[in-house]
Parts: sequence; structure tokens; C-alpha cells
Amino acid sequence: MIITCPKCKTNYKLKDDFSVTASQKKLRCNKCGYVFIYYFKHSEENSLPFIVIAHDDYRVVTAIKKVLGPIKCKVETAYEGNDAYKIISNKKPAVAIIDVALPGMFGFELCEKIKNDPSLKDVKVILVASIYDRTRYKRKPQNLYGADDYIEKHHIPDGLLNKVLALLPGSKQPINNQELKATKELSDASLLKDNRDLLLEKTKEILEEREKIRKHEQTVLDSITDKNVKARKLARLIVSDIALYNQEILDNVTHENFREMLKLDFEDAIKYLSHRIPEIKEDAKRFIEEAFLEVINKRKGLK
Repeated sequence: MIITCPKCKTNYKLKDDFSVTASQKKLRCNKCGYVFIYYFKHSEENSLPFIVIAHDDYRVVTAIKKVLGPIKCKVETAYEGNDAYKIISNKKPAVAIIDVALPGMFGFELCEKIKNDPSLKDVKVILVASIYDRTRYKRKPQNLYGADDYIEKHHIPDGLLNKVLALLPGSKQPINNQELKATKELSDASLLKDNRDLLLEKTKEILEEREKIRKHEQTVLDSITDKNVKARKLARLIVSDIALYNQEILDNVTHENFREMLKLDFEDAIKYLSHRIPEIKEDAKRFIEEAFLEVINKRKGLK
């Protein structure tokens, strides 16, 4: 069986004794390093894996779709939590990629609704942290509200593909590079790069994608002229991230004690909001408190 890399067009021949145990496999080209999914049997359109992206930021949606490019799948997008739940309930995707600060329904709400519905037991969920800031948290989330995995926004370009592949049926076991044998050499000299050059090129692409996401996040905020609307939006994003990383604590807080039980995160949230929107510095605490109370009320409504 001959397999062709879709990027550099190098042909590979599978060993005669190679056993196909799944309809699709994750492969890596030995020449250009490109990772792609190969389908060993013809798949009809309605049998392709279906993935839902639930996020209200079109730039992030675009970045996710680009990352999913190597996967032969169907993708549908929802920009609001209730719409996302309707799509997921009706179409039962293989994977749902959900923003924790999704409008209409927080990501943790949507995730728990999915995980508490027996008819959606096969739907895998990846939660996406809302704030682009690689240094805010030095710990992993505690319980993920039942989600199967999570990813921080800045890791979408370099980390999301493998997380999705790990959750898709039939694509968990990648073929070892030793199981592929090249049948011809590349003729295009531009593709004859050593591993170091390939790594540098890939790293540059990842950093460029990360920068696009970071800049767009700020552009969205800058486009909001009403400082109070802007502050409420960012406060909701900040507190959504805190909720992602603190489920066990959040499940036990009340309107009266959340400031103390989440003291470090609460104070950090106020400082971060004041830094991003200096003109509301005097009211930053109030905006963060409002966002916390919204999350707490949602949590209590789930119990």
C-alpha cells in the first residue's frame, strides 16, 4: 500500500506484514515532519468524525479550524452556549471544544450538561481557557467539571491537535516512524532541510499564530467603547478561568466567603483587570465581584 504525504508529496510503502487495526491512523512524514491522518478505508461523508467548536471569538475559531486541518472531519461552530448544547444534543459529535467563558452558558455548565446526559456519553469535551496569558497559572485544573481535557488559549497552535487526536475513536495509536519506508527521494531542494531547520520553521509558525490570537484578544476589547461593558466582558473571562482552575473550592464557596476562600485569585483578578483597563481601576473590585457572583449562582443552579 502506497501512502503519499499531502504536504511534500513523498511516497511511502507500508510493510507487507503491517496490520491495519483502525480505519484511520496518525502518520508523520519522515521527510518534512508533517503530521496527517490517513484513512485506510473509504469513508462516506456521514461517517466522518464530527467536531463542534463552541467559542464566540472568530479568530480563535479560525485558529482551531486551522489546527484541525490534518484531520479528515466535519466541523460546526456555535458562538453561544445554548446553541452549542442544541447542536451537541442533536448531532452528538465525537469531540466538543468549548470556551470556558462561552456567552449564554459558561463552558463548565455546558460540559456538565453534556456529561450528565446519558445520550451524550460518547461526546468528548476539551475546555479552552479564556485569557491569553502564559504566566497567570502555575497549576493544573482540579477536576475539569467532567471534561476529558483542557487547553490554554496560547497552546492551541501547538497542543490542540494531539489532544483531539487522542480523543477521536480509531486514532489513538500513531504508527511508529519505523513502520514507514520511503520509495523515492525528494526532488525539490527547498524541502531538503535538516531537522533543526524544520523545528525552527515550525516554532516560528506556532509563535506567529500565538501572537495573532493575543493581538486579536486585545483588539476585541479595544473595539468596545463603553468602559463598563468592556470591564464586565474581561471580568467574566478572568473569573471563568479562575473557575476552570478551582472547581473543588468553587463548589464550596458562598456569596459571603468567596473573597476569602479564593483570596489570591480574587486579588490577582482585580490587579489584572486594572492593568488591562486602567480607566476602571477604582471599580475593578466591583466588576470582579459581579463576575464571581454570576459564576457562583450558576454553580448553585447546577446542584
